[in-house]
Amino acid sequence: MVGRELEAAPRGADSPMGEHCKPPFQPDRAVSAVFEQVKPLQEQVAKIAYILEPMRRLSELASLFESLRELEVKVRDLAQVLEPMHTSQNQPVRQQFTRPRPLDEQLDQLSLAFGESLSQLATALEPASMLQRRFADLATAFGPAKTLRQEFSALAQSFDRS
Repeated sequence: MVGRELEAAPRGADSPMGEHCKPPFQPDRAVSAVFEQVKPLQEQVAKIAYILEPMRRLSELASLFESLRELEVKVRDLAQVLEPMHTSQNQPVRQQFTRPRPLDEQLDQLSLAFGESLSQLATALEPASMLQRRFADLATAFGPAKTLRQEFSALAQSFDRS
């Protein structure tokens, strides 16, 4: 394909166009003819730079997951502390030592409130989870970019005559 573009590249208008004489070869015009077809692709690739700033802001938001992880550890610890209280309600030992009914009700309310709040938090994290899956898909889709960049750089060096 490139050979045809080079052959079809415009030649000097000043040279005589005899039957046996070819016009002089113009390297700049030949290269332009080859890479003109790539120009729209370069423009599309350049749009990626506009996406980098919002992605930087997203990466800053990712720091909130550390705070959420700390909260999760604290709530898990609380759940472990409360677990014996919940299980003791249904055991025969309870018949011998009854806790005051208001305490049981308060524990039930506490558990219910924590459960609802944790469910809401899990639901709120769904968009972040979807975003993570989408980034994984994009990382796979953009995988060839690194390889192509390296290959084009190596090709550029192979054309360097200095």
